Amino acid sequence: MNLSVGAWGWKHPEWEKDVFYPDDLPADWQLSYYSNEFDVVVVPANYWSADGYGEEDWLDDVEDDFVFYIEWPFLQCSGFEDYKKCAQACADLDGQLSSILVNNTVWSGLSPEQKQWFNELTKDFTVREFGSAQSVTEFDPVVDEQNAEQVTASNILLLQTGMTESLRDLSQRLSKILSSSEINDIILSVKTPEIERLKELSTLVELLA
Repeated sequence: MNLSVGAWGWKHPEWEKDVFYPDDLPADWQLSYYSNEFDVVVVPANYWSADGYGEEDWLDDVEDDFVFYIEWPFLQCSGFEDYKKCAQACADLDGQLSSILVNNTVWSGLSPEQKQWFNELTKDFTVREFGSAQSVTEFDPVVDEQNAEQVTASNILLLQTGMTESLRDLSQRLSKILSSSEINDIILSVKTPEIERLKELSTLVELLA
């Protein structure tokens, strides 16, 4: 079993000042440093939707087998400009982009016009729908028959765990999940992942795999 572990974003102030990133590490070197420890990452919507985003630079910062996921933005940000930016970000990361992740609450709230824009993305890129970020869940495909086979072949787990959960309990939970599911990537889904828990998760996955 070849499992990869990653975080929801890599730009976390809580990781700076020698907590994870060296104190003198420039901000634009953080992804490169992160990719030395972990193999996958979710690109939050505010990363790629900001002016001056640098997907091509991101590819220069990681190895060829590093995997990106892209978060579709929140409902109030799902305008045509966001669609264009998301499409460009996906195109820039194509080859190392696994899929676009969209919260099912956002999906259900899109207008028909917004869904039409969004469905244009599914013609070129895999799209995954996930449940509430407050729950532990495997991803399910957005209702799109053409992408169903591709999505099934790329299973990921959105995981929430905090330092209050013992390593023993986390290990047992992961063992149960992995024994009943075909998982390729595990994403620690909290918006500000605890770096120590992320490292522990990576170690546990190595042992369980």
